[in-house]
Amino acid sequence: MPKKSVSILIILSVIAALLCSCSGGETSLVIPISRDPLCLDPQIADTAEAKLITGNCYEGLVRTDDKYGIIPGAAEKIDVSADGLTYTFTLRKDSKWQLLKAYKDVLDDKDYMKNFRDTVNAYDFRFALRRAVDPVTQADDAEKLFCIKNARAVNEGKLNPDKLGAQAVDDRTLVITLERANEDFLRILTLPVCMPCHEDFFKATHAKYGLELKYTFCNGPFYVSNWTQDNTLTLRKNEGYKGEYKAAADALYFPVNGDEASVIKKLKQTSYDCAYLSDTAVDSLKDDKRTALLSVPDSVTGMCFNCTEETLANANIRRALAQLTRFDEITVPDSAGGRASGLVPDCCRFGEKSYREAVGIMKMPTYNEASALELWKKGLKELSFERAAVTIICTEAYSAQMQSAIQNWQKMLGTLIVAKVSVVTEDELKDAVRNDKFQIAVYEMTADSSNVTDFLKKFTTGNEYNTSNIADPEYDKLVSDIINTASGDKIPAMMSQAERRLTDNAVFCPLFTDVKYIAVNRDLTGIFTSPALEAIYFLDGGHT
Repeated sequence: MPKKSVSILIILSVIAALLCSCSGGETSLVIPISRDPLCLDPQIADTAEAKLITGNCYEGLVRTDDKYGIIPGAAEKIDVSADGLTYTFTLRKDSKWQLLKAYKDVLDDKDYMKNFRDTVNAYDFRFALRRAVDPVTQADDAEKLFCIKNARAVNEGKLNPDKLGAQAVDDRTLVITLERANEDFLRILTLPVCMPCHEDFFKATHAKYGLELKYTFCNGPFYVSNWTQDNTLTLRKNEGYKGEYKAAADALYFPVNGDEASVIKKLKQTSYDCAYLSDTAVDSLKDDKRTALLSVPDSVTGMCFNCTEETLANANIRRALAQLTRFDEITVPDSAGGRASGLVPDCCRFGEKSYREAVGIMKMPTYNEASALELWKKGLKELSFERAAVTIICTEAYSAQMQSAIQNWQKMLGTLIVAKVSVVTEDELKDAVRNDKFQIAVYEMTADSSNVTDFLKKFTTGNEYNTSNIADPEYDKLVSDIINTASGDKIPAMMSQAERRLTDNAVFCPLFTDVKYIAVNRDLTGIFTSPALEAIYFLDGGHT
C-alpha cells in the first residue's frame, strides 16, 4: 500500500505550539522500546534504545529545539572567537545532578545526600570529553570530536587525556579549543557522547557506570528512577533541571515490547503514546483517527551497483549505464517519498542547516549517448567480452521505472548488451544484497544518524553497510580527511565531493527519498525529535 508521508516540520510546529494541560494526579507518557538498553553510559550509548533514554535524562552544554536549532543547555552563555577555534561556555549556576537513595551502596558516605556535590560544573564536562576520546572508553563517536585540539592524538594513545583541548577555568567556565574550525561543532556537542560525567561518581562505580540504576547519575530534564531487566524502564521529572524547556510530564514509562502487532494494538487503544514504526505498521495505522504519523526523510532508494560482480567491477561499464539513464525522467512511484536531491538523505545536518541546504542539490551523471557508448566498448575490451549481460533486481514498486531504463540501454547499445529486470520480494531483495547475489539492486540506504560523515562512511572499504562492495582508496582517504584534517568551508565541500564520487563512478545512483515514521497519539503535545529520529525528546510532552 502507498506510504502516507506527513511533513514532520508542519506537525511538530503544531505540537511545539501547544502545552500539556493536566490537572490532578501524575501526568505520564508511555513509549515502548523493542529491547532493554544494555548500558546508559552516554559516552558509549550505541543502540536506539540507549540514545532515546540518554537523550531525555542527560543535558549537554547545548541542545536542539523543535526546529533543530542550537539553544543553551547546561551552558547559559556561549562565546566563540573570531577564528572559530575557541569556544567559551558559561554554565548555569543552578543545574543539578539528581541524587537517589539507590546510591547508598555506591557512595562511601552515609550522609551523601547532604555532602556529595550535586551541582553540574565545568569539570564534569571536561571529564566527559576526556573519557569520550580516551581509547580505553572505546566510544564509537569519539572521532566526531577530532576537531578538538589533541583529540585524535589522545584517541590514538599518543597523548594523555589531560592534554585534550578542553579546560575548566573554574566551576562555571569551560574553554574548548579546536585544532580546526568546524561549523558543525555545536551540533556535535548535543550528541550523547558529549554529555557530562561526574568524575567522583564515575570512580565510585568501579567500572560499572551506566550498567544499573544505582550506577546511573543524571542531570537532564528526567532521571532514571526504575530499571529492571526486560521490564519497564522509568524516568521521572528532575525538579532541579534548569534548561530552556521544562518537563511537563511527571514520568516517562518505557515498557519492553518487541512485538509490533502488540505495539500497534496498544497505540490504537491509546495505551501507548508514541512509538517507532515499520512501513507495514504505517499502513495499518494510516486511517486511525487517534494516531498521527510523523515522518522524516532518512533514506534514499537508488540503483546499487555490485562493484565486486564480474561485469560491474568494471567502472567503465557502470559509468556507461549511468550515462544512459535519464534520471530526471524516472517517475516517482506512490510508495516513495519523492525524488532524491542527492545520495545523502535529507535528514542529515551540517551546523544549523540541513546538509542539502549547505551544499545544494547534487547533479546526477549527465545523459550522454556518445560518451556512454565509448565507455561501454572500452569496458567490454577490458573484460574481453563481446557483450555483457546485466540484471536489475527490484520489488514490484520499481519494476516499471527499471523496465523503462533498460529499454533505453538496449536501444543505445543494441547487441552489445543483454539486460533484464527481475522482480523479487522485499525479503528476497535483502537476501540477495546481503549475500552479494546481484548485479544492480534498487535498494534503500538509511541514515542511522543526522551526521553526514556517518552516512558517507557506509561506502568505505570493508564497512558492514557497504552494499555496493566498493573498495576505492581515494574515496576512503577523502572521508578520512573529512574526519581528521578538514576545516571550515572545506568540510561541506569535501562531503559533497565524496557524495559526487560515488554517483559519478556509478557506485550508488540515488532515485527516490524514503521516510522513517513514528506514531503519536493525537492529543500528545510538546514532543520534538532529532533530525533522523534517532531520539525523541519529551521535555514538554503531555496530553491536551
